[in-house]
Amino acid sequence: MSQERFIELESRLSFQEHSIEELNDLVAVQQKQLYDLEEFCKLLLKKINAQPSAGTGVTSAVEEKPPHY
Repeated sequence: MSQERFIELESRLSFQEHSIEELNDLVAVQQKQLYDLEEFCKLLLKKINAQPSAGTGVTSAVEEKPPHY
């Protein structure tokens, strides 16, 4: 193997290692964002389920009759 070819392969390997590190960092950031979003959704569901729906006089769009009735 020629010296130039060896240097080229080392350069490619170095570039790939750098790319893998950057991708790993990006995946870690996205995993944290996903975890935060899951926690936020759980909190929203708890708040929605904790709100009383009966006796407030407010009906949801599903409970309302269409205007032609």
